[in-house]
Amino acid sequence: MNTIFKSYILILLLMLIFSIPIYAEDFNPRIALLKSAILPGWGEISLGDKTGYIFMATEFIFWSSKIYFNEEEKLKEKEAYNYALKYAHIDPHNNYNETYYYNISRFISSGFEPGGYNAYVVQQAENIEDPILKQEYIQNNIYSDEYYWNWDNKDKMHEYGIKRKDASHFVDYAKTIGGAIIANHVFSAINSLRVSSKLKKMNLSIYFDRNMNPNLICSYKF
Repeated sequence: MNTIFKSYILILLLMLIFSIPIYAEDFNPRIALLKSAILPGWGEISLGDKTGYIFMATEFIFWSSKIYFNEEEKLKEKEAYNYALKYAHIDPHNNYNETYYYNISRFISSGFEPGGYNAYVVQQAENIEDPILKQEYIQNNIYSDEYYWNWDNKDKMHEYGIKRKDASHFVDYAKTIGGAIIANHVFSAINSLRVSSKLKKMNLSIYFDRNMNPNLICSYKF
């Protein structure tokens, strides 16, 4: 939680620094746009427009949520890993990839006994007619004793799968928030032009490509 707290403080300080209004008689709308693109709301606040505080508050909420989801994802993965250490008896000294973690959630063991991953590989190899290629496939895909695992029972294996799935949910949440952060920057940049004294020179239009994806065109005469 210390990491989350420190991140909150850093974000809050940056927003307080950037929220100081800077007024000028002939404020350049390009500067306002750039400010809001860097930090949503900054350009609007510099122009004396209160909508900037909404974008800035939204940015803080989004980043706080993203940090929270990232931390929760790490905690859930650590919880799942410790669970596998205890009930699947994996080696704590090895470095495992995502494929390994996925496989131990689907097979009761790494061995050649029924329900084991290596037994599954041998079964898949039966579809290969060439004996040499069949043997190569088996050797290239089975797990050695170094990557041994053996769940105490299927209930433990299923529970592990649930824990891994819970962790993946937080990854998805963080990605969604990441997209929202980008959108907040774009909308704030456009809004900074809206509140600019030279807004009449800006034209906005939307068109759809052949795949029906919306595209925003913004033209501005400086």
